[in-house]
Amino acid sequence: MWMFSGNRPTHCLKIGGRTLTWGESSKTWRGRHRYRCVLSPLPSGVVKLSPIDANFVDRGALEERLRSLAGPPRRRRLHGRTLLSSLPQRVTLVLPDVVVRSTVLQLDQVPARREEQEALIRWRLGQEQRLSLTGTKLNWQVFPPRHPKEGVYMVLVTAIQESILAEYEAACEAAGLAAQEVTVASFRLFDLWLKAAGGTRCLTRDLALVTVADGGLTCLIIHAARPVFVRTKFLPCDLEAGEEMEIKEHIARIVREIELSILACQEHVPDLHLDRLVLMAESDLPGLEDQLGHELGLSTDQLQWAHVEAVGWAHDGGSTSFALLPVVAGLM
Repeated sequence: MWMFSGNRPTHCLKIGGRTLTWGESSKTWRGRHRYRCVLSPLPSGVVKLSPIDANFVDRGALEERLRSLAGPPRRRRLHGRTLLSSLPQRVTLVLPDVVVRSTVLQLDQVPARREEQEALIRWRLGQEQRLSLTGTKLNWQVFPPRHPKEGVYMVLVTAIQESILAEYEAACEAAGLAAQEVTVASFRLFDLWLKAAGGTRCLTRDLALVTVADGGLTCLIIHAARPVFVRTKFLPCDLEAGEEMEIKEHIARIVREIELSILACQEHVPDLHLDRLVLMAESDLPGLEDQLGHELGLSTDQLQWAHVEAVGWAHDGGSTSFALLPVVAGLM
């Protein structure tokens, strides 16, 4: 998403509502990839995630934490002398799902030119009133039918308010960072899981991918190896401070939102046969898998650190919190 030319950065940053997460990648002399991650808590009230309103309540406090996390300016050697580099450090910026708006469109035809594609997508979104298009930046990926003369094109569209994207980019710049690539947490996590699971050949059956992070839930449904539905809902809950009953109610809400997403998808994909779900959660949700199996008949696979190792990346120190998986996925 919002990929720019050039080599992928070796550093990745995610700004969440309560934490900053930072990842760095390197290679061994044998060419093996290594990653190192750091998680830094944010003071309460510094960031308030929203797809509509400004996200940074206390920009000064956020930028101070960012500078501390990113470290001092880079140094380089020239003619035996050590110089401070004036160039910003390139990073991949991972956005929380809840600050963007995502949807899936069905199109009978897709123009070849990118500019014409955007005009058509904006027109369709306006006709269906799925997203507010005022001051928005769009990114999209087209999934053609298996047979060009049969079926429709599925287009996964992500929109972000330009003012909100500018906030994140400006915060990076203040810390000596330049966002070369901007991506969304759940989609990058799906890419990681897909690589570890063996690629698109594992999409022979319908599949739901659920991300529970940053006070929200995203459900992405894959049918016939293509995305056909996506939905993000705010789902705030303080699992660390919550009582046992509150946590149980939170898990029940998650199950209900997944069920509603599946029902909404089946309205326009009647031949959906969903029995498998991949769960990507930033914290432990005890009992969720059992409830998904009992109430919805879904078998569950969870994204784990083992999936990172399965694609050839090794841990090189730092934190291994589940909340850091998006920045590791962003490095790949």
